[in-house]
Amino acid sequence: MSYDLVVSGGTLVNAHGRMDADIAIEEDSIAAIGKRGSFGGDRIIDASDRYVLPGAIDPHTHHGIYNSLAADGDTESRSDLVGGVTTIGNFFRRPGPYTEIMADYFEEAEANYRHDYFFSLGLLSYEHIDEIPQIVDELGITSFKWYMNYKYVATEKFGVDCEMRDDWGDAFIQALANLDVPTTLGYHSENVEITSALGENPYLEVERDENQEYRGYEALVESFPDYAETQSMIAGAALARQHDYDGFYAVHISAGRTADELAKLQSSGWSITGETCTHYLTLTTEECDERHNVNPPVRSARNQEILWQRIADGTISTIGTDHCANLAEDKIGDDVPDSLPGFPSTATMLPLILSEGVNTGRISLERAVAITSTNTAKAWNLYPQKGSLEVGTDADLVVVDLDETRTVTPEVLQSSADYSPYEGREITGWPTHTIANGAVAYEDGEVLAEPGTGSHIDRPI
Repeated sequence: MSYDLVVSGGTLVNAHGRMDADIAIEEDSIAAIGKRGSFGGDRIIDASDRYVLPGAIDPHTHHGIYNSLAADGDTESRSDLVGGVTTIGNFFRRPGPYTEIMADYFEEAEANYRHDYFFSLGLLSYEHIDEIPQIVDELGITSFKWYMNYKYVATEKFGVDCEMRDDWGDAFIQALANLDVPTTLGYHSENVEITSALGENPYLEVERDENQEYRGYEALVESFPDYAETQSMIAGAALARQHDYDGFYAVHISAGRTADELAKLQSSGWSITGETCTHYLTLTTEECDERHNVNPPVRSARNQEILWQRIADGTISTIGTDHCANLAEDKIGDDVPDSLPGFPSTATMLPLILSEGVNTGRISLERAVAITSTNTAKAWNLYPQKGSLEVGTDADLVVVDLDETRTVTPEVLQSSADYSPYEGREITGWPTHTIANGAVAYEDGEVLAEPGTGSHIDRPI
């Protein structure tokens, strides 16, 4: 039988194992998996001596924060495909009623994304909590975010009549727990009473004294200590546990002690999913500068190694990037804390995990698939449509060459950003082909997918 597209000669890798097999695609789905040479196709991709993985999923991006959603949907999905990412989750926050404003954002997104995507909505008020059942039923959105970093400042920053205190968070979790569909609550772990006392609040406009002494990256680390992250994660998870809510998801774990406490809680039966980001796995405080301002900040080499250990033992089960697209002239301030938070990184997510995880022997290729695709799909209620190479699932996959080394440049990554936090770094392990929704979307350096070929993933699936 002949199919629309066949990937032949490669080794297929799922989270549970690998096999030497060909994969056949018809329209936008995986139609068959069989022995090598058993399928004909209108187009055959030779994946000999390469690995075929499920398309990577970055669940933690911020499109539409520094640019319009339409612009980011176009340029950042283009960049994503370079790095083998075929689905992203966009943390999206606006003060207005989501049931009234999201239609326009869906229209912008549908016209511009080159791969599939889903929204996770940041709730900022009691009115947003009241909307949750409608958001799920009418918008197909089942994931949300609790920004502990906006506690006490939401009124000034967003103009909402809510300080996002713990009574509000309590109502938030209860509303999710009362639904009859699975949901996910992304939780930004931060004790703002501690962090605000240690440094100026980065979420409010502060006029900087021009005579102020230069502050390097260590100022960020001192203002956002690891124990403040750890304490907040435990407190948030404990509240979720009191209401028997099992969709608690700790985003961007940066500290080794947070990962260690997470392991203890999981071993005691607590239902918590832990995510870390590639910058915490591949950078250290000493090598960071204004380009790397992010909250929580990049920490020490010791923290980095603990995070890798906790990925290997299953404590941390997903990888995100906290991706923001911005320009260097806007990003770089007078010193590190004065610089814009966030940087572009989705396109380097899978290559960095392959280079620094698989190729160094820290984790297996199967574990890399789990943390960049399968576990992520499960945590965000996308599985089995996304996250595996199985007959009947979406034909999102990536062919990778574990031996290919490239030097990171903005030109290679094809984002709208004119810099990268990894610029100049040599990374070994890159996609040669990315297939999204059954079509070849990226091939040997060229993005082929057109804007508008991706779609919103309505959940629950």
